[in-house]
Amino acid sequence: MTNTKNRLALLAVLLLILLSITLPSALAQEGITVVTNEYETVFGESITFHVAAKSENQITGIRLYYKVGGFPSTSHAYPEFEPGQTVEAEHKWDLVLNYIPPGSEIEYWWKIEDAAGNELKTEPVSFTYEDERYDWKELRSDRVILYWYKGDDAFGQALLDRALEALDQLKHDTGVTVEKPVKIFIYGSHSDLLGALEEGAKEWTGGRAFTEQGIVVIGVSPGNLEWGKRATVHELTHVVMHQVTDTPLGGLPTWLDEGLAMYAEGDLESVYVAELNEAIESNTLISVRSLSSSFSADPDLASLSYAESYSLVEFILDQYGEEKMTHLINIFAQGAYYDDALQEALGVNTDGLEDAWRAWLGAPPRLTAAEATPPISQPSAPTPVAPGPPLEGVCCPGGLAAGVILPALFYLFSCGQKPD
Repeated sequence: MTNTKNRLALLAVLLLILLSITLPSALAQEGITVVTNEYETVFGESITFHVAAKSENQITGIRLYYKVGGFPSTSHAYPEFEPGQTVEAEHKWDLVLNYIPPGSEIEYWWKIEDAAGNELKTEPVSFTYEDERYDWKELRSDRVILYWYKGDDAFGQALLDRALEALDQLKHDTGVTVEKPVKIFIYGSHSDLLGALEEGAKEWTGGRAFTEQGIVVIGVSPGNLEWGKRATVHELTHVVMHQVTDTPLGGLPTWLDEGLAMYAEGDLESVYVAELNEAIESNTLISVRSLSSSFSADPDLASLSYAESYSLVEFILDQYGEEKMTHLINIFAQGAYYDDALQEALGVNTDGLEDAWRAWLGAPPRLTAAEATPPISQPSAPTPVAPGPPLEGVCCPGGLAAGVILPALFYLFSCGQKPD
């Protein structure tokens, strides 16, 4: 009985100690009161966060924390304010210097401290950064949310239907399913699109995929629907594959990433077929190892890179089947080096894959390292291309043709003719 009383007494003492530690913390939350907690967005310019607070003691510290959905890191700011018992502070996020696309999810909270050591952390506030300049229509599914403002309901429905059809095919071919609905914003003209992108976006940009946020932004006029379907599917495929295969080891080799996006569009377009056939006949195919990293910015080499990527995906599906492709993607999703993943899934490394693919094409054997001519160094850019009709009112500088690529996931388009 004595031991029991001693244990109860000890527990009572411990409880009092714990209360003495935790009660000041609870009171600290009550010592500071937030009077105002607001934000204001001006599309393409800024997001301004404003807070007003009061305390029985002098408020000495205010910090703002904010983050963009899809990114693990959190930014913080220390807005200037006059210390006192009643204070106001604001922080302006400059979106010209720090661009984010429409549809981005923002979360923010404040931490406020006073001279007595009290600290208050506000509950996180979440909102969507929207382009309010247009009266957006919306079509929603469990995998894709499509926004557009120019064109009738049939126009939007056609784009959504094609996107969902492509996702069904992607699941059949690779086993990949959408982890989080992808937002697709369809701007009704090229000039409208440029007005939604960051300052300095090239005038021939036709669209961008923001894989981390799961957002696609494309310019598609109602009269250019067929091209719009291909462009939408291409970029959508990139976002979905990124959701599944983004790992510290780097995800997919470029030829597989771009090949899947090209394959999702449908049959390979005639301009690519011609370039692929010409390279086979002249024995100028680009090696698969070279295609594993960023593609060349040279127009002709870039266009051939995309044609070969499509052909490689077609070859794997034709000769190994959907199950092997699914297995390959699953290995990359877990994180693997390129040769290791190919060896485990297909039984060949990168060179072995190229040898088998060349035989399937009827192309000459792969050149050995000693036989190969050192390639000319070119600027590189890991971005998609989809040829299409000229953009309204836009001429490509210097006569750039379909297949030209630049960094930052730009789509580039034909001006109607290839340079000599």
